[in-house]
Amino acid sequence: MFKGSSADIDLRLLKLVRKGDENAFRQLYESTYGRVALYLRRLVADEHTVENILAETYVAVWKGAAGFQGKAQVTTWIIGIARNIAMNELRKFKHFENLDDHFEIPDNSLADVELFDRPTLIQEALLKLSAKHREILDLVFFHEMNYPEVSALLDVPVSTVKTRVFYAKDALKEVLGNMGVGKHDL
Repeated sequence: MFKGSSADIDLRLLKLVRKGDENAFRQLYESTYGRVALYLRRLVADEHTVENILAETYVAVWKGAAGFQGKAQVTTWIIGIARNIAMNELRKFKHFENLDDHFEIPDNSLADVELFDRPTLIQEALLKLSAKHREILDLVFFHEMNYPEVSALLDVPVSTVKTRVFYAKDALKEVLGNMGVGKHDL
């Protein structure tokens, strides 16, 4: 196994994948699968669709490894591929326009905050956000991407990323408030 940061290791593995190294591809898959799957689950929220997108994503990684230009980390590049496939899939079914309309949690269902652990509470709140808000919060806070990385991934200016984060955080605060959760509860 390689030594160095996970980003360095992923880059070395991808260089081997370019040469057709199946073992390196398997290691790259194992290294990145969790983050990519988590991103997709928050974006799509349908496990069957997530699994299909993951399969397509890693086929695209295998076939397109030579196209990696090194402008972002390997994981960011793979998430970008997954995002493009997911958006195409969501467009087919028109779910991404108003995901809020497809998932309802009664406002009083989380009234007793002590019954829920923090991750469950945050996940429930995130599911009530629009797809754009959920995606931007996921990339910045859960995947810990910096604004320039998110900007490159979404192909929008850094200022747009900042604006989206601001409004997404506001929307999350509102949703949590509607769920009866205050700052002191988190």
